[in-house]
Amino acid sequence: MDFFIDQNFKYSQYRDKSVLVLGGGPSTLEVDWKSLDVDYLWSCTNFFMNEEIVKHSLDLVSLGNLQDFTNDNLLSYLDNNINCKVLFEQNYLYPATLSNNLSFINKYKDRTHYGQLDKSYTGIVGPPARLITLAANVGFKDIYFVGVDGFDPSLKNVHAFTKEDGLREGASHNSYQSYYDAHTSFANNIFKDFGSRISFRNLGEVAVSHNIISTVSKHKFPLDETTLEVLGKSPR
Repeated sequence: MDFFIDQNFKYSQYRDKSVLVLGGGPSTLEVDWKSLDVDYLWSCTNFFMNEEIVKHSLDLVSLGNLQDFTNDNLLSYLDNNINCKVLFEQNYLYPATLSNNLSFINKYKDRTHYGQLDKSYTGIVGPPARLITLAANVGFKDIYFVGVDGFDPSLKNVHAFTKEDGLREGASHNSYQSYYDAHTSFANNIFKDFGSRISFRNLGEVAVSHNIISTVSKHKFPLDETTLEVLGKSPR
C-alpha cells in the first residue's frame, strides 16, 4: 500500500497507543463510544456538525473538498482545541480548495499536515477508512472505529454529522453491491495486513443500523467481552 505523510507529522507519539476513529455513518449516533477509554480521538469531514463529537478533544481531523472552511462551528472548534491537527489528503484535494481558502490554511498552518493514501486500498469506503489505514501505519496498537457503515439496503439511514439522509442507492452512482464489496474488501485487507500486530474493533457491530463491515469483523476480529461491557452490551 502506498502511503505518505509530511515529515512534520510525529509518528512516535502514537506507538502502542489506542485511537477511536469517528466516521459519519449512523452507528456513531447509536453506539455509546463516549464510554471508551482511548488515548486519541480522530474524525473527519463535517465532524463539527455533530453536537456530541465537538464536546471532546480530537487529536486529528481530516478535511477535504466538501467542507465549508468558513463555517463558524469548524473555526470555533479549532480555535478552542489548539492541539487538534488538520490533515489534508492530497489525492482528495482540488487545487482550488486550497487557493480559495488561504485564510484558513494560513491560520492553521502550524498544525496542518498533508498526506496521501493509496485510494485502491480503501476504495469508496471513504475518509474514516483512510484514517484507519493511517492509524495502522503510524504505530497504534488498538484501533477502534465507528460510523464506517456503508448504507442500509432498506434505505433508512441518517448521516451522523449532517443528520441528513445518508448513503443510499440512487443518491450515489455506486450500487449497494459496490459498497458491500468495497467495505468487505477493506475489512479483509486491514485484518490481513495488520491484524497480527493491531487489534481492530468495529463498534458498528452493536449498532441498530446496517453495518457492512460487521459481515467480516464478527468472524475475523469480533468485539471482545471487555469492549462489549463498556458499550453496555451483553458479552456473547
